[in-house]
Amino acid sequence: MRNKRIFLISALAFTIFVSPWSTYAKDEIRNSYLSEVDKNLTVRTVGVLPSSDNVSGLYSRYAESKVAQLITDGHRFALGDVKESDPRLTIEDYERQPAVVRSLAQKNNVDAFIITKIVKSQKSINLQLELLLGSDGLVFASEQIDNDPRFELADVEKKIAELYSRAVNKIPYQGLILSRQNQRVTVDIGSSDGIKNDSVLTVEQVISIKRHPKYNFILSSEKEIIGKIKIVKAEPKLSFAIILQEKEKGVIARNSKVVGLDFVNYPDTTLQGPSGPPQDLASFGKNPREWKPAKEPSLGYAGMGIGLGNFQYSTALQTAGSYTGSTALYPQIDFHGEIWLTRNWYLGGKIRYGVFSMGNALSGSSPGNLNANNGHYDLHAGYKFLLQDEFWGPQIILNLGFSKYSLFVDSSAPLAYTSASYSGLYLGIGGLVPIDDEKIWYFEAGLSRHLFPVLTETPLSSGAASDNTITLLNIGASRKLNTNFRLHGAFEFESYSSTFSGTGSRTDPGSSASQTLITLVGGLDYYF
Repeated sequence: MRNKRIFLISALAFTIFVSPWSTYAKDEIRNSYLSEVDKNLTVRTVGVLPSSDNVSGLYSRYAESKVAQLITDGHRFALGDVKESDPRLTIEDYERQPAVVRSLAQKNNVDAFIITKIVKSQKSINLQLELLLGSDGLVFASEQIDNDPRFELADVEKKIAELYSRAVNKIPYQGLILSRQNQRVTVDIGSSDGIKNDSVLTVEQVISIKRHPKYNFILSSEKEIIGKIKIVKAEPKLSFAIILQEKEKGVIARNSKVVGLDFVNYPDTTLQGPSGPPQDLASFGKNPREWKPAKEPSLGYAGMGIGLGNFQYSTALQTAGSYTGSTALYPQIDFHGEIWLTRNWYLGGKIRYGVFSMGNALSGSSPGNLNANNGHYDLHAGYKFLLQDEFWGPQIILNLGFSKYSLFVDSSAPLAYTSASYSGLYLGIGGLVPIDDEKIWYFEAGLSRHLFPVLTETPLSSGAASDNTITLLNIGASRKLNTNFRLHGAFEFESYSSTFSGTGSRTDPGSSASQTLITLVGGLDYYF
């Protein structure tokens, strides 16, 4: 009987002692579904790789010491002792050899590396700092300062600190959960980071990242909120908190990511009532209506514009020689648009039409003034490389299309100018970049070159065969008026030229011909 009583007491004590720990162990197991991406982005220990410069190590030693000091003083990461690194390797070498980075990380038990490069010229200095992840060996963040005129050691150290801060801030979280017991957690950030008692912070997991297609550094990350914690005691470099909520029991665990130290602040836009500026947006005034947020365009845009063009038509005949007809300014009307198939792929098109008259410059030919019109027709498909993974951000655009340019000009006797049509496939490259932080103003440019353009002439041909070249260049800007409307303006240059061989149907065969168009066009686009 006595042994049975002892057994029951022991079993009860074991249950009371082990139960909370077994629950926590189950919670840790539940946390195992977290993404591999989140695990790979966990940075606790950072090592410093040998820096390089072009002045026999004058700057590199100070750069390494400064980075090590920043890591130690910042307390966010532990400074790792890096051994067996090759001092001959530079930033470019590590970028090309991620396997070397991974091997070094495993040997030295570090999660990431910092490496710097300094290049000094006679008048300035260039600095580059990169954060390399040990999990995959790839560049996580790359920051640089170019052509800085200050290259004293103290100035260089300040710039290194600036680059380090910028690189570290690219890490998509600001703290880590160090431990958990029941609903109590320890966080590796404290009052020196701006944490206060009763602060409520968000706990997230990183579920995907997008890297630069060429240089591999992180462009953006996608995160998922898994819970919230409240700080109950904030020490300088450490905080203790309780879990207010979590997405699933046990999902908040060691190495979970903490965010929310720095909030995004917006100007005060409090609605002021009927007399205030935004009365048409909310329930104010005599006929109040519900305010609804404007829907962002997602399908494409259509636009029209009016242009003023300058036109020159130069012809060279074997007997009559060279002569040029031109018009200083003539009106044009333009229709264009895009259909967005995905965030990157799109279809675009353009139609432009202009009318004008030009002088007959061929000696002895009449009438002396000729009526003319020209038209542009274009259809193309393109791909937009989003440099910041943001549709309205900077982008590089490649496109492939088919275009046709036609000129009709009155006939004359003897024939001075043939009506001509150029057509063919073309390749184009362009770009678009916002000028201001609010993304109101944009600058854009494009260049296209036809691959095998074809020339057709009427009523007579200048030669039996022709070698043709087409070059198109445009530089422009646009301004966002609201969610759906934008003003645009552009300066466009077009060159169509042909060199003839053999004898055509003209009495006086042609040797060459060219058309040059310079257009200033502006208009309004509707985004839908």
